[in-house]
Amino acid sequence: MTGRKCLRAAAAGLSLALAGFLGCGLFEPRDPKAGGDPGVICLTPNTPSAVVANVTAHYASSPGLTCYTSMLDSAFAFHPDVADSIDSTPDIFLNWNRDIESRVATNLARDATSRSVTFDSFYASPSTSPDGRTQVQFWVYHLIVKAPQAAPDTLFRGFADITFFQGASGGQWHITTWVDRRDTSGARTWGYLRSLYRVGF
Repeated sequence: MTGRKCLRAAAAGLSLALAGFLGCGLFEPRDPKAGGDPGVICLTPNTPSAVVANVTAHYASSPGLTCYTSMLDSAFAFHPDVADSIDSTPDIFLNWNRDIESRVATNLARDATSRSVTFDSFYASPSTSPDGRTQVQFWVYHLIVKAPQAAPDTLFRGFADITFFQGASGGQWHITTWVDRRDTSGARTWGYLRSLYRVGF
């Protein structure tokens, strides 16, 4: 066999081998592995419902922290259930503003190994201001959060009176006030869970 024929034979063999590798899917894209960051979908808060959807999807989730905190108005204030305030460490709920809420949410998201947030239903009809730019919604909620600092509790439930405000000229909606209330189940509240993660500030 001449040198030219040898080269042709070698090239043909290499082509066949390469076709075999490609046919086996060696260079085909793989399905993403479970547990990776699937990306965060943060709805534009054009309605109070979109704000609630973002809280449900992203509270206590590290990838969704920016989305969650962006739902908070600069004037945000959290008010715990009165009994939670009495039972807690003195001043733990004092001056709970947007900055405190953001830092607490960050601490919880770093600690939580699993989370599920549900706004179940209204326990009273929403109230809307005459100009239509302020709305208060009265929610029954429950969370299932597994986090070492919260153990042995994993279920947190109660009532949330959430005030939403729409920015000027038909702008976006944000949460200005969140009032937490106990229900009759005996379960710990969302406010109690929050208080566990106000650490060091």
